[in-house]
Amino acid sequence: MPSKKYEVYVQKGRPWYKIISGILFSHLGLFVLCILYGVIGAMIFIEIERPAEVSRHELKISKTKEVVTAVNYLKKIFWQYANNEKYNFSRTDFREQVHGDLTTLKNFVISYVNDYGYDGTEEWNYDWVFSKSLLFTITIMTTIGYGHISPKTFGGKLFCIGYALVGIPLLLVFMKDIGDLMADGVRWMYSRLCCRWCRVRRRDAELAPTADKKSKNIMSDEVGKETYMPTDLVIVPIMVNLIIIFVFLFVGAVIFAAWEGWDIASSIYFCFVTLTTIGFGDMVPENAFLEATKSVYGIFKLAFTVIYCIFGIMLISLALNLMQEQVLEKVRWIASEIGMSSNGNDNEEVVKITKGERLKQTPVDMTGNELDFNEKRHKIAEMEQQADGLALGIVPEEP
Repeated sequence: MPSKKYEVYVQKGRPWYKIISGILFSHLGLFVLCILYGVIGAMIFIEIERPAEVSRHELKISKTKEVVTAVNYLKKIFWQYANNEKYNFSRTDFREQVHGDLTTLKNFVISYVNDYGYDGTEEWNYDWVFSKSLLFTITIMTTIGYGHISPKTFGGKLFCIGYALVGIPLLLVFMKDIGDLMADGVRWMYSRLCCRWCRVRRRDAELAPTADKKSKNIMSDEVGKETYMPTDLVIVPIMVNLIIIFVFLFVGAVIFAAWEGWDIASSIYFCFVTLTTIGFGDMVPENAFLEATKSVYGIFKLAFTVIYCIFGIMLISLALNLMQEQVLEKVRWIASEIGMSSNGNDNEEVVKITKGERLKQTPVDMTGNELDFNEKRHKIAEMEQQADGLALGIVPEEP
């Protein structure tokens, strides 16, 4: 017997680098990648800036001791002015000499305050701890830039430039990816909740009282693909977007007011300045970050602050984009109404005709989105009514 040839089909596996890239650039992968980038960046900034900050602390301690030494010296010299016959100052000379020495001491202390951070103590509030450093990296990636801390060393400044050049595009990719999903979600909820409810009410109102509403039940239509007022492409009204923004700002303001001890007006101001990436830096959520190492609740506060800032920026951005869509739609409508829209044909003469009468009911063969009810359709409808009347033996009245 002749041998048979068999063709074997083997499915090739995906290369390992495609699998890794697919995981990293998924929705969850991008979020984890942004968090890891922020955490690793915070640790690197600590390693670069912490030694220099320790040196500044030691310098402050030595300068504080110098101020104490200067004050003790003035105590002794003032006693000598008053009691040592060597000086033999009159009352006026004594006052002038003491006033001059105190002025010198004042200028000396002021220079130490400006140059070395002298505050009368040897204490030091370290900036480059993990919580503050993480807040710093998040403000870099989101371009908020509070300015609560900043790199002082040459290496830290160079690393900050490179870190921002990678971190900002990385977060923008994540925000674009998640922002599209959020925008689709807002459109979906608005079309399925608000629009569909309005469609049912309008269609029921347009049907004749004797019509069988069950046979024309709009709820049985495929959602998003309806032939009557389709909900797959809708424009979310500006008021709905403003409500979403206000609710998100207000919820965050209430939470931060409780955590940071702010009044509600200041907390709303902080949320708005943060989510719009203005970031003046006059108000910083320090408690939410400083308590991260103290308890599990502190870790929750830190995570909430990071997620609120990132997703809040995306929410504000998509809400503004959705409002822009409606503004552009209104501009196009106004242009067409006043005869400025030529449909891309510059040679076409545009004439605006004022319609004296408009239909209050949507014709059966039209969708609820079409508004061009011209005289031709009026005449067609009248001819159909006359034909139906003749078929039933009804003679139309003479005009």
